[in-house]
Amino acid sequence: MPDTPPPPLPDTSAPQRPEGGPATRLASSVSSTSFGRDPEGAGVPYAGVRLGLLLAALVALGFANPWMLIVVVAVLVMITLHELGHYLTAKRAGMKVTEFFLGFGPKIWSITRGETEYGIKLIPAGAYVKIPGMVNIDEVAPEDEPRTYRQKTFWQRLSVAVAGSAMHFLLALVLIYVAIVFVGGPNGSVADAAVDRAPVVEEVAPGSGAEAAGLQPDDVLISVNGNPTPTTTALREAVAPVRGETVSVVVERDGQRIEKDLSIQAYASEGERLCGLGISMQRAEVETVGPFEGLVKAPQEFFDVVALSAKGLAAFFSPSGIADFASQVGSAQDDRAASQDETAPADPEEDPCANKTVAGAVSSGSSSGENRVLSIYGLVQFGSDVGGVDPGALIGLFALINIFIGMFNLIPLLPFDGGHVAIAVYEKIQERRLNRRRYFTDVARLLPLTYGVVILLGTLFVTSLYLDIVNPIGG
Repeated sequence: MPDTPPPPLPDTSAPQRPEGGPATRLASSVSSTSFGRDPEGAGVPYAGVRLGLLLAALVALGFANPWMLIVVVAVLVMITLHELGHYLTAKRAGMKVTEFFLGFGPKIWSITRGETEYGIKLIPAGAYVKIPGMVNIDEVAPEDEPRTYRQKTFWQRLSVAVAGSAMHFLLALVLIYVAIVFVGGPNGSVADAAVDRAPVVEEVAPGSGAEAAGLQPDDVLISVNGNPTPTTTALREAVAPVRGETVSVVVERDGQRIEKDLSIQAYASEGERLCGLGISMQRAEVETVGPFEGLVKAPQEFFDVVALSAKGLAAFFSPSGIADFASQVGSAQDDRAASQDETAPADPEEDPCANKTVAGAVSSGSSSGENRVLSIYGLVQFGSDVGGVDPGALIGLFALINIFIGMFNLIPLLPFDGGHVAIAVYEKIQERRLNRRRYFTDVARLLPLTYGVVILLGTLFVTSLYLDIVNPIGG
């Protein structure tokens, strides 16, 4: 990592700003706290009116869709707790905190208490706490230098940097405990709900190809035309291209594997004509665990979900994952149209297996959602849908979201919190290696990479929002 020779450690009476490059307004944007503020003493015109309109909008949302309001409030709580973690650890370390805002952009409302301005801004894309001197190139008044982030000890800086993610992880642990002890989950688990289940037959539809082939409840589908089907998603993907055809299906029954020829044909279900295997899959039984067992199982579930989230992040940011996401964005309009065609009322005489494209069968709705990230808009929409169907599942979903956000923020690049963690660790290593009391990283040299990350995040925000609007998960 680029570095700069450290200056003499400043004394507490007249501290010096660490060297490393010109302290410019542009450079200060690498700090997670640097989104600007109004001139000292400037107010927010019509702040009361703006705040009133915001509260009125939330009330109206509550009447129109209560579950959506619950999700919005939950997201606001998550964001606030993240920044509260930074705020409390900074105060504990003796750092100066000048701003604590929800949102970015123009102010809607603010109030100053002591040395900190608290408020709400227009764009609900996150929140921030402003701590002077997050990096060596931040310009800080001499009298504030002793209370800057950069002048504190390694452990104080590290605690502030990780506090936001730590709050997410703590909240996730509590939510997981509540979910498995009081609400219940598949096999008494939250992690199992995040894993695609095995394709085990629960019912066979009359008049379907599955009935003609002799499939029975509790049969496990092993493969279709030689393609393994370990999960229900793999089964859907194997069947979609061959609708209207006869396929070779291997099922496991009573410990033995049986091969059958099965026609992917039209059949009737609840007054509708559908095309497919003609089976419904078993769902895991919803169970709870005892309060004391939950104290042991909740951490286990937490680490299981952390592993799943890490795997998901690695898959998404891999070359194939990025290419897949770009493909979803490029074909969003076509996928949405195909999804609407499939859900449109059908002619009773029309064969539902005829004229169905692979894209319509595979890429519509939620089937395309396995390798994508949700925007805040998509999260609110998806969460309100989940709450309307299964309120208990919403608690598990919030736990998953907190873990994902906590891990995402620890990516070791600026402007993520993980970038500040990486800098603090690097500086500590250099101090020991060079036998110096204090070492400052020259963050100015990291600006090109940081701006690249910011552009990538902006692109991801816009494309994920577009995808959630045009082709939302669940159709």
